[in-house]
Amino acid sequence: MKKSKFITLLFLSFIVVSLEAEEPVKESPFAFGADLVSRYVFRGLDYGDSPAIQPAFTFSKKGFTLGAWGSYAFIATPTGIEADLFTSYEFDFGLSAGITDYYFPDERLTINPDSTISPVRKGTYFDYANTHYDELNLSQSIKNFTFAANWGFHNMDNALYFEAGYEFKWIDVFLGGGNKMYTMNGNFNIVNIGVKASKEISITKKYAFGISSSVIFNPDAEQVHLVFALSL
Repeated sequence: MKKSKFITLLFLSFIVVSLEAEEPVKESPFAFGADLVSRYVFRGLDYGDSPAIQPAFTFSKKGFTLGAWGSYAFIATPTGIEADLFTSYEFDFGLSAGITDYYFPDERLTINPDSTISPVRKGTYFDYANTHYDELNLSQSIKNFTFAANWGFHNMDNALYFEAGYEFKWIDVFLGGGNKMYTMNGNFNIVNIGVKASKEISITKKYAFGISSSVIFNPDAEQVHLVFALSL
């Protein structure tokens, strides 16, 4: 009898373990990573004039996303440091609406009389009136096509930026235009035409990193940028 009960309990335990193993593994709502870029080019404009590291951290739950993103140039320049907070909500039909708070501490390196180099901070994080820039963001995705509209209000002089993109099998293409801060004379113009090729390289079954190269043309500024990125 004892042997029969033991076999029964062992069999039931095996069933419970098997059922638990079949349950799907829940994905964490938190995500983090970083990009190493040869240049920080944003909407056709070069920020920092230097290679940079760009960390990111997000929390996503039921369509809602709250995140932080930054860019830190290897060579200190007035526009080489940025730390942003953003939030958005994505609807089931592909529309995403959100707001982004851009923060530029404007950290410069100065040489002291004793020949040492130290940073001089022009604005603190809580100096909201002078160091923060805010923008409303809308984007709509339909299969491989994406269209985005952005309106900058606080410290952005109501600047508008629109961008359309299409994802092919091997490459992505995009076309963007804006006014005010994005163009040489403030009038609306095309500022961001580009093509991007990406590839994922697997290291293990659970870990992979991505590489990409972009060719970006800004016809308004008459500039061409080639950007390489490593995503960790």
